[in-house]
Amino acid sequence: MSHLLSTPPNLRVLRPFAATLLAVLFIAACATESPVLSVGDTDLDRAVVLEWVEARSGIAAVGEVTVDAQVTADVLSELVTYEALVDLLAEHGVVASDADLAAARDRLLGAGFEEASPAMGRLPRWQAAFDAIDAGVAGARSAFEENAHLVGHELCTSHILVSTEGDAADVIILLDAGGDFAELALQLSQDPGSGSQGGDLGCVPTGAFVPTFERATLGAIAAGLSLVGPVPSQFGYHVIRIDQVLPTDAVPFDDLGAGAVNTLLTIATMTREVSLDGRFGTWDPVVGLVSPPSAPAED
Repeated sequence: MSHLLSTPPNLRVLRPFAATLLAVLFIAACATESPVLSVGDTDLDRAVVLEWVEARSGIAAVGEVTVDAQVTADVLSELVTYEALVDLLAEHGVVASDADLAAARDRLLGAGFEEASPAMGRLPRWQAAFDAIDAGVAGARSAFEENAHLVGHELCTSHILVSTEGDAADVIILLDAGGDFAELALQLSQDPGSGSQGGDLGCVPTGAFVPTFERATLGAIAAGLSLVGPVPSQFGYHVIRIDQVLPTDAVPFDDLGAGAVNTLLTIATMTREVSLDGRFGTWDPVVGLVSPPSAPAED
């Protein structure tokens, strides 16, 4: 299966402009050339990050315009995730040639990306990384084999699915106060199948869950945690309990098939060092996403 970057960007719904907005104009005015985001060996300054937020959110960072803090966090999560993949592959000798980048650019243009978009300065590198994985190049194989222990599990989990991030945070508060997970799942979960079973999802090998759910679960296991959330997905927000982690036989790279890209994206974000200026948000290494700053940026 051939993977292609998505357009338009997969962002959560814009929230109303309110006190939680990230004032892009303010940050731009304070811009320096020092890095505000580092992913592995890649350093990005404010100008690059702001250009990326503008290009992928579709909201111009000029005049009085501000960009919602959650939208900024979503865009930066994408930026971190794919830059992490490029960094992981580079560590294993996979660096896109000019011909690779040209081919990737042509694929993106054919899929509807605009040639004039500032995003086209970076997207071909990501697409070339996808193409290298799909082609099964040696470096992609070694990147997987060296880190297969991070993802080679059978996951026994339970979850509580709710509509909003705030609802998920409230569930965690109830659990921290001694609430019974199964009872809360019965009362609150919007997943009727598992909710009626106290949230139990059974035991399945990696690759069976949606990417954000699986990434957070694997991140929690690596961090020695048994509970993680809120975790966003297309279904809502999850609070996930890791009930048991069972060993499985190593899966050969070729058997990953269409799941190879997502598997290496997971490995990349679990193994790269990420540093982000707090004005833009906070990188959560467990969930593998950027969360918005708790308050608007201040000098």
